[in-house]
Amino acid sequence: MRTLTERDKKILSKLAPELQGATGPAPGHDFKFILVPVSHRVSESSEDFGARINKLTDEELTYLVRLVKEGEEDVGSLAEGDFDAFLEAIKKRLPEKAGELAGR
Repeated sequence: MRTLTERDKKILSKLAPELQGATGPAPGHDFKFILVPVSHRVSESSEDFGARINKLTDEELTYLVRLVKEGEEDVGSLAEGDFDAFLEAIKKRLPEKAGELAGR
């Protein structure tokens, strides 16, 4: 089972500050993914999810793409429309990385 790193927890906290304190001593304590709890527990729509994703830096987005590519981040379980919102943010801000998510 994957354990979130401090970097992962910081990203999760940035995406969903509402989760602070709700999952233990630090955001992400009980989660093994970053995007799934944001998608299912916090965001109200795919538009909200996309707005949260757009709060991340390009470096943080690149890191998430790498995790997805390596199978360490689950995008298959996101709520309907949330993967599309994630992919749209990647296409706009990191078009060279969008191809790495093809077929997901």
